Amino acid sequence: MKTIRKLALGIVLLASSQMAMAVSVPNIDFESGLTGWTVAPLATPNITTGSVLGANQGSSYGQISGYGTLSQLISVTAGTTYDFMWRFITSDYLPFNDQSVVFHVNGSQVLASVASVGNTNGNTFDTGWQYFSWVSDVTTNFGSLSFSLFNAGDNAVDSKLLLDAVPLPIAPLLFGSALLGFAALRKKLMAKPAELATA
Repeated sequence: MKTIRKLALGIVLLASSQMAMAVSVPNIDFESGLTGWTVAPLATPNITTGSVLGANQGSSYGQISGYGTLSQLISVTAGTTYDFMWRFITSDYLPFNDQSVVFHVNGSQVLASVASVGNTNGNTFDTGWQYFSWVSDVTTNFGSLSFSLFNAGDNAVDSKLLLDAVPLPIAPLLFGSALLGFAALRKKLMAKPAELATA
């Protein structure tokens, strides 16, 4: 029984340490709409809830269609990992190289583009949900985090960038709590014969 308790405790601690290693960006799950986010004046990204595409975490996700930017100031600490999920959907084709880009305190990175997904004939391409993280190499009170979608060369076909939170690692926590429950039940069942003997 001690082994089961130690195993369960180890699983719970491992899951807790995994959650502590990465810091979620405030309202990156968009469950509070656009609270905390600034919308670029060139376009109006919209928030979709309960879409057939399915949110990665919760019931909402942020969506930029066509051309626009969502940004916010986040607290930044050196050595901390920040993460989120993204999804790029496009029916555009080369040479119209629509691009989705993340800008953060360490620099910028293209998440996906028409060229990177190899769309040349106008079929709809969906990357599915993808994980992205970066480790801050600076400490500031606040740093900017921005997501941009650029509609390159034409406005006939709009690409989409979807944003959401990283799912919590609940499976190890559930497994650990089940083991703890099993250990408690076993202890209770083992105590019953002793109680009967003293009655």
